[in-house]
Amino acid sequence: MSKYLYIVIILFISCNQNNVANSVELTVSLDTNYTTIGTPVSYSIYIKSPKDKIIEFPDWILEDPIEIRSRFLDNSKHFFSWGSNQKPSVEIEMVFWDTGSVVIPGYTIAVLNSDSSFSYNMTSDSMIINVISITEKNPTFIQSDGQIMPIKDPVPVKMPLPWRNITLTSIMLAIILVIFILSKKRVQAKVDYMNRQVYLDGPDIVAFDKLEKLLALELVDKDNVKEFYVQLSFILREYTENSLFIRTLEMTTEQIYTHRNLFPYPDNCIDSYLDILSTADMAKYAKHYNNIDQCKSDLNHSRNFIQDTVQFWKPSFSIS
Repeated sequence: MSKYLYIVIILFISCNQNNVANSVELTVSLDTNYTTIGTPVSYSIYIKSPKDKIIEFPDWILEDPIEIRSRFLDNSKHFFSWGSNQKPSVEIEMVFWDTGSVVIPGYTIAVLNSDSSFSYNMTSDSMIINVISITEKNPTFIQSDGQIMPIKDPVPVKMPLPWRNITLTSIMLAIILVIFILSKKRVQAKVDYMNRQVYLDGPDIVAFDKLEKLLALELVDKDNVKEFYVQLSFILREYTENSLFIRTLEMTTEQIYTHRNLFPYPDNCIDSYLDILSTADMAKYAKHYNNIDQCKSDLNHSRNFIQDTVQFWKPSFSIS
C-alpha cells in the first residue's frame, strides 16, 4: 500500500511542476491611483511565459472618457523566458477626460504555440482610478464669490525655424553665385570687324591657292605620299562642291562615277578628275605606293582640271 502511495505522490508533484512551467502569467499596473483631467497615466503590462509560447498583443480599443495617447511595443509577437522578464512588455500612456471613479477594462492577450497556432486568450483584471479636477488638486484655482480665476503668466512660444525654406533659399543663392562667377570667367571673343573679309574668293582661286600650299609642304619629298593624296583629294572635291553645289565631299569616288552625268564637264575632264580621285583612294586605303613623278603629275593634272572647268560654272561678262 505504501508503495502505491509513493507513486501517486511522485506523479502529483511532477504534474504540478509541469503545469507551473508551462503557464503564462499576466500582470498589469498603474503608476498612480488618481490623476487629473488630461494628465497622462502609464499603464504597464508584464508578461512571464515559457520559451515554447508566443505572446500576441492586440490593439486595445477603449471608449470615452479614456483615450490612449501612445503605446510602446517593439513587435506584435514576443518570446519571454520564464522569470527573466523584469521590464514591462507593453507600456500604454492614457488620459482621462471626466472626473470620478473610472473603470479601466482588462487587457486581453493571445497565447500562441511555438508553431503560431492559437492556444488560448488571457485577460487581466479591471482597475479603478480616481480622476479629479485641477481645482481639487490645487485649491488656489478654486473660484471664490463667482470671480474669475487668476490669469496665468504668458508662456513664451518658440517659433520653429523653417529649415526647408532656408535650405532651398541657400541652394538657390549658391546656384546664382556659381552662375555669376562662371559668367565672369568666360573668355570673351574679340571680333576685329576691321579685318573681316569683304568678299569671298572664287572656288578656283581657293583651289589654286591650296594647291600651291600643298606643293610648298613638300610631302612627297618627305615620303608622306598618303597625306599628299588626302589633301589633294579634298582640294578637288571641295572645288567641285563649291562651284557646282554637288556634295562631292560626302560622296565616294564610285558614287561620283555613277552620277558623272551631273557634272557639266567634257569626258576628258571628268575622266582626269576620276583618275586622280581613284589614285588618291588607292594611296589612302590600299597603301598603294606612288613614285614622286606620279604625285607631281597628278598635281599638274589637278591644276589643268581646275583651269579647264572654270568656264562651265563661272559666268563671263563681255563689254561691247
